[in-house]
Amino acid sequence: MTRGGELVSIRPNVPGDIEILKCLGRYTVLTAQDIAALTRRSYGAVIARLSLLKRVPHKMIAVHRTQLDSPRLYQSCAQAFHLTPRGVSKLNEIGFEPLLRDSSSHFLHTLTESQVMASFEIGARERLVPFSEILQSPCTPNGVKESGDHSLPVAFAHRGKQCDYRLTPDGRPFAIEYLNGHYRFFVLEVDLRTEQLKWSDKDRQTIERKLIAYRNVLESGVYRTHLGFPNLTVLFTTTTMARLESMRELLASTGGPHLDRFAFSVFPTITGDTPQPDDRGWAFNRQWLQCGGKTLDIGAE
Repeated sequence: MTRGGELVSIRPNVPGDIEILKCLGRYTVLTAQDIAALTRRSYGAVIARLSLLKRVPHKMIAVHRTQLDSPRLYQSCAQAFHLTPRGVSKLNEIGFEPLLRDSSSHFLHTLTESQVMASFEIGARERLVPFSEILQSPCTPNGVKESGDHSLPVAFAHRGKQCDYRLTPDGRPFAIEYLNGHYRFFVLEVDLRTEQLKWSDKDRQTIERKLIAYRNVLESGVYRTHLGFPNLTVLFTTTTMARLESMRELLASTGGPHLDRFAFSVFPTITGDTPQPDDRGWAFNRQWLQCGGKTLDIGAE
């Protein structure tokens, strides 16, 4: 059916369309392939609905402005979609509170972070415990429940410099439920090779500083006192195997305990030379690499 030359749906509030909006409400920026995997629908069917949802009179989603402003990004890469204010309002109307996109954040980092987080849901499905559910747990401290703040206070000295700040992981913490009734809790860091590896005298973030900060989190047990987690595993993704090996070697060089609480994996961006994996549940299904030649199978207890 057309109206004023525009294709429109003759079925308001199509359940499949609502599911698409919910996907973008959970992960803020995603490609059609991510959404197809999340909703378990065919790529062609999702493309057709996305085309409708971004048009007048709906306009509930939009292609990210960074891609619209860059012909190269728009034409050569998968389009990345996010909710418009109308899409946000629609979800609020049905009682679904979406994550709000930070329009000032870096496009490629936000998209890659969303894709990795969505991959855990695609792979784990009902075994995934998102942060929204963690907030409802009686084990979660009231201050975190009220604020939703998942940052972690860290304080450590390194190379003669005292560091005292709040460490905010990428994405939001989550857990995986296992058949024996146990839960494993995770935080994620997404590296796009924009930060130096080694410590800098300048007041800037480096991978080394992040690794040491997370070591402080694990050694102090602040994840227990601040978030109520009984355990914590720190995951890092980066864009190439060479970078991953450098990060893994850097962690090993710091020595001490808790090396087995870190794991690393490669996930290319949509602009990279290496294609993204066809298995969109890779983050859950793939073995992650650890120090000492060890691996972590997140799906197995």
